[in-house]
Amino acid sequence: MRLPLLAVLGLVVGCTDPAADRANQPAPTGDVAKATSQPSSASAGQDAQPVLPPEVAEALQRANGEVPPPPPGDDQARVALQLIARNHPEQAEPVARALLTSFPDQPRAAFVLGLSLHKQKRYSDAVPFFEQALAGATAIEAAQRATQFPEHAHVAHFLGWARYYAGDLDGARGAFTSHVAVVPTAGDSWYGIALVEIDEDQVDAAAAALERAMTCLPEAERVEETRSRDRGKILARQGDLALRADRTQDAVELYRRALRAWPDHYEVWAKVARCYDRLGDAPAADRARLEELNARERMGRIVDAPKGAQP
Repeated sequence: MRLPLLAVLGLVVGCTDPAADRANQPAPTGDVAKATSQPSSASAGQDAQPVLPPEVAEALQRANGEVPPPPPGDDQARVALQLIARNHPEQAEPVARALLTSFPDQPRAAFVLGLSLHKQKRYSDAVPFFEQALAGATAIEAAQRATQFPEHAHVAHFLGWARYYAGDLDGARGAFTSHVAVVPTAGDSWYGIALVEIDEDQVDAAAAALERAMTCLPEAERVEETRSRDRGKILARQGDLALRADRTQDAVELYRRALRAWPDHYEVWAKVARCYDRLGDAPAADRARLEELNARERMGRIVDAPKGAQP
């Protein structure tokens, strides 16, 4: 359930719209309030003061100490993070490298570079930068950490996935476990723990982690009739555990529930077909394989059909 890197990027980037960021700033007080307040309808007219541009108003707030100063390199970091959020990590990488060159002691700079590499699926390259960011975050005074490194709480999440895809299962488990200790509702990290346990054939631990991941879904997504890619992925992995225990019919039901949640999960259609093969239901297996091909087409993942396969 790759809660989706972009979903987590919503936390990482914050509001990518500067206007939305400014809307979250504290209300001006004192002299700043007088300088930035809009004229009321009663006073509007020839003597009304012009409304200051939001950037000027924010600068005045910072000058009066009402808004904490941004972390070093914040402008460059925002540019890189926004490029990543818009699915241009290859463009974000040089920005992030320049940021780290300018601020080599800033853990946030290392994190942004690691994230740009992670999104390019260069997981082994990303790992040392995430590790550098994680170590650097602990060195920041706790009271300053949220200001200097807003994304610090989620570094372990990305480190976990980078280690997992780089083949370091023990390291991935450690990073995911560290993340859920700080953010217990991090469903994607619970899902990551489950994948590690499945790969190491720890069935009970995997089942428990999948249950935790399910409870972390928004309430609306846990409703059986709703579409949810994340719920679909969890159910599919629960189906894998059932199949591993030779509970083939239970696996089919879990896979079917997964597909009702996310019909385009073509790999699950393939698993359903293999289950029906095992159960001796050839027509159902053929229908599932056709659905797999349809889902692949919808997702742009067309593969050559096996010889003799029906269109």
